[in-house]
Amino acid sequence: MPLINSLHTDEFTRIVGWKTTETDEELLAYLQLSPYRIMKYLTLGPKQAKEYLGLRACLKELNLDFDVYYNKNGKPYLPANNQLSITHSFDMVCIGLSKFNIGIDIEKNRPGKILNIKQKFIREDEEQWIPKEREDEYLHVIWGIKEGLYKLNGGNLWNFLHHYKVEPFELKNNSPIFCSVFDENFHQKYSAFYSIVENNYYLVWVLDTD
Repeated sequence: MPLINSLHTDEFTRIVGWKTTETDEELLAYLQLSPYRIMKYLTLGPKQAKEYLGLRACLKELNLDFDVYYNKNGKPYLPANNQLSITHSFDMVCIGLSKFNIGIDIEKNRPGKILNIKQKFIREDEEQWIPKEREDEYLHVIWGIKEGLYKLNGGNLWNFLHHYKVEPFELKNNSPIFCSVFDENFHQKYSAFYSIVENNYYLVWVLDTD
């Protein structure tokens, strides 16, 4: 089974991933889902069904035999103590668990696409310090940070350009990157981290450690 384990592990946070390259039948045989979960799987379209099986595989690896629930803002949670975040990209599904509030994002490396949407999420003050020779790499990480901030805050409809900011950083795996969310009544700072998965995915996680 293509578990991509221990994408990150420390005393507070663990992230695991599953690359869903098996057939649905192989995953179902491995998971041995309850009748209730089988019924849920059968209600989903092909893409969502495969993502659901990848999610269940990650939870099994974490020894968490719980259903995932969602609050009124669409933020996932478990009936357990740890905070939860979920992300998927193509055939990759990842779960982040932490003692801190967490938002994670994984994105397949697609330089053309990320450059095409740059104007939608890169602020002028961020563009000033992004090295041009590695622009697409920085853009993937910044996009992931802002997606993580969005998820961490429960899908609040802040604008990526006007309410999310990433401070200057260098591309070093697992080194803290400082970022913030703000509006006229609110300002909160966070710590973000990233790593490269299978040489083709950018994994980013954001933590509220305050």
